[in-house]
Amino acid sequence: MTPPAEPTPNQQSIGELLAAFLSDRREQIISDCITSVECDEKLKASDTLNPSQLRDHLPQLLDNLSKTLCDAFSKDLKDQAAWTAATHGHIRWKERYDVSQLLREFAHLRSSLIHYLVEFQAHNESTGSSWLFAATVVHRFLDDAVRISVEELLATDKRSKREPNVA
Repeated sequence: MTPPAEPTPNQQSIGELLAAFLSDRREQIISDCITSVECDEKLKASDTLNPSQLRDHLPQLLDNLSKTLCDAFSKDLKDQAAWTAATHGHIRWKERYDVSQLLREFAHLRSSLIHYLVEFQAHNESTGSSWLFAATVVHRFLDDAVRISVEELLATDKRSKREPNVA
């Protein structure tokens, strides 16, 4: 099945409602994610980071997600989100994260978002293809962010092994 060239009016409406809902809860989502990361015993690299460093790109990632929900087919938004994700991967490499830790961190963000997606759906009677479209946008956004962050972390690591004195 080929995806539509653009969302239907109802899908766009649900996307905009979800974007506003998540934006209103942005600080709580960030707080939930940071708390989960701090409690994750397998994320040792995060132990050396302060709350500001843990928070680093989360606001920008969530803002990009909200914008994407409002305009799911915008190439400019996709490019902006890719830049944020790549920057996040590069910074985490500098903070001595490995791929597993980066994936765990993103899993905590996804878990935090899923909680709010369920809450949104329960309060908005958003069913059928419109809800499926919005949920798919969220998960594709996160999948792309994870992939791009990991690719950048690995590329930075590879460059550092070829070029001494790069940090």
